[in-house]
Amino acid sequence: MINDFLQLKLQPIKAVLFDADGVLTNGQIIIDSRGEEIKAFHVKDGQFFPFMRYCGFVLGCISGRHSTSLATRMEALKVHFVKTGVKKKSEAYQFFKQTYGLTDEQIVYIGDDINDLKVIKQVGFSVAPADGLVQKYHPVDYICEAKGGEGVLREIFTMLVEAQNLESKLEEFIEKEL
Repeated sequence: MINDFLQLKLQPIKAVLFDADGVLTNGQIIIDSRGEEIKAFHVKDGQFFPFMRYCGFVLGCISGRHSTSLATRMEALKVHFVKTGVKKKSEAYQFFKQTYGLTDEQIVYIGDDINDLKVIKQVGFSVAPADGLVQKYHPVDYICEAKGGEGVLREIFTMLVEAQNLESKLEEFIEKEL
């Protein structure tokens, strides 16, 4: 059950924006013999993406690195907004807000390291994985129980379902789509 603070902060949320390495993944990068990056993504995160889209949430990823495996995963999950190889995440964040007509208060951002700080300071609800470093440099609204790559997005999606009373919509989605 979420507390009053979380309820208040999560109620206006319409978009979930996240970093990839250290949030969707555990931060490890494997390079194959062709020089391609290989990353592991947790299925628990992916399971909830269709439902979040069904509810009308805008989903976005801003990553400091570019990798084919990330692009493939984001395409498979039908993430609305994907920017990779980003040096200044705050600029990509401003573009995201403008593109979707959102305010800071309507956006959750999940980041794990110092390159996420400028965005963390702007959003309505800031989140870090349990093993993130960002919270050592600036307070965040919520620190997940999950570590990066172990269901961080699923934890936040589940909190949004509760805070916005979307349980009946989840039942409807399961009945129609699964």
